[in-house]
Amino acid sequence: MQLDNNAIAYAVAKTEIPLNKVISTCNLLFVEDCTIPFISRYRKEATGNLDEVQVRDIQDAYEEHIEIEKRRSFILESIKKQEKLTPSLEKSIKAASTLNILEDLYAPYKSKRKTKGTVAKEKGLEPLSLWILDSKDSFESKIEELKKQYVDDSEGKVKDMQEALNGACDILVENFSQNIETKETIRQVYWSQGKIGTEKRKDAEKIEDSHKFKDFFEFNENINQIKDPKNTHRYLAMRRGMTLKVLKVTTTIDEQIAYDTIEANEFAKGENLGNYDLLKKLAKKSFDNTISTSMDLEVKGDLKKIADQAAIDVFGVNLKNLLLQPYLGTKTVLGIDPGIRTGCKIVVIDATGKFIGDHVIYPFAPKFDLSGSKLILEKLIEAFNVEYIAIGNGTNGRETLEFVEDNLKAVKDGTVKATMINESGASIYSASDIARKEFPDKDVTVRGTISIARRFQDPLAELVKLDPKSIGVGQYQHDVNQIRLKKSLEGVVENCVNYVGVDLNTASAPLLSFISGIGPTVADNIVKLREKKGQFKNRSELLKVP
Repeated sequence: MQLDNNAIAYAVAKTEIPLNKVISTCNLLFVEDCTIPFISRYRKEATGNLDEVQVRDIQDAYEEHIEIEKRRSFILESIKKQEKLTPSLEKSIKAASTLNILEDLYAPYKSKRKTKGTVAKEKGLEPLSLWILDSKDSFESKIEELKKQYVDDSEGKVKDMQEALNGACDILVENFSQNIETKETIRQVYWSQGKIGTEKRKDAEKIEDSHKFKDFFEFNENINQIKDPKNTHRYLAMRRGMTLKVLKVTTTIDEQIAYDTIEANEFAKGENLGNYDLLKKLAKKSFDNTISTSMDLEVKGDLKKIADQAAIDVFGVNLKNLLLQPYLGTKTVLGIDPGIRTGCKIVVIDATGKFIGDHVIYPFAPKFDLSGSKLILEKLIEAFNVEYIAIGNGTNGRETLEFVEDNLKAVKDGTVKATMINESGASIYSASDIARKEFPDKDVTVRGTISIARRFQDPLAELVKLDPKSIGVGQYQHDVNQIRLKKSLEGVVENCVNYVGVDLNTASAPLLSFISGIGPTVADNIVKLREKKGQFKNRSELLKVP
């Protein structure tokens, strides 16, 4: 693959990282296909000591430029096929620096349906629209003269002067609303001075849980405040209310600024224009009916992207803290998944995380087998030298911990320590492909209990097997862009694994596969050899791995 020089220049401008470092980093990312943790740890001499955040910023900027260029090429090709690509339009499209400007340029050629303006042009009314825009004579004073030029009562033509005037006005309104300079100026006004407001929709009370959005039934805030990363969670709440049809969300600006902008860009102020009052009405119509609607959608779409990124950044921090919980190490753990009617599921895993066996006890209703449950737990602790008991924090978790602390001598003596741990996502893991591959002959409840025990032993090793979203890393995780969320959280997992390294004698295959330079196949082979021959004594024993 050959690097795109324009994309490199774009990355340099956006990240403000020196050109030579960006070129080296892009070469490692896109030509040699290296991972970000690998580059930031083992290719520092090539990147000039860039950290993983800077490397990821370069990757994102490079890919962003590629996406803009793909859209630019599509737009040029599409307009060319319509045979409407003029040299000046082509120059403007090639000079457009953002996707929003590209879409503004493409807008007149995008719609396949006929508009009032295009219909009027087909009837030959474009010259009349230009006359109204520039003439020092009023339309009314020249009506008889204009009638001779534009009225033709044959079928499909202009029947009378009112129809001619309406058609010419439709053309002007469309032209005003498609002016690139006008839209860009108004866009900046939205972001600097605009407001976003929400109100309760009609019949909102009929929607379940509509009361959760009561804070937004009458809400108004500056757009430039809500786009601050500290406040974007409010916008995600608004979006959810809007999706559930509880809230109506609108963005607004001082309309007079928009009217004045259109006037300044389209027709000169002054009484010397014969149709000045009419043009002012058309400027108002252009903003009220077209520009304000498109800007409302655009600003809300861009706010969504900003809010998504802010939320994803928070999710990343939360996930990192979760993955980097204290590591227990090579200790034998007894895991308990609390239950009532169906009993408490028990598993034992050895010091390497290898599953030894499972059982079920019934210390609660309806069986109340306290003595039998106590005996089974004590026998397992003695037989396998259990040092820790990990109890899931789901339903009946506290009661299970209380039973263990009150009835097991080893726990009372302090020789075995019992604790509750977060079991979020254990049920997701138990039904996953990874779990089925690891324990094909075990029930989902047993797999879930194994996950509870293992995540206490080595949180990172077990949690990497889960889709990060199932762990519960933050609010609104199902409202944000799922592709961006997945990519970001996978990057967090990758960075965490390579930041702390792994314990070769407890790491699962999915965890090992995140190590730079080790793929899924080698990871599986490491685990198979460990299960066959026991713990690795030193690194040189890795040479025995196929």
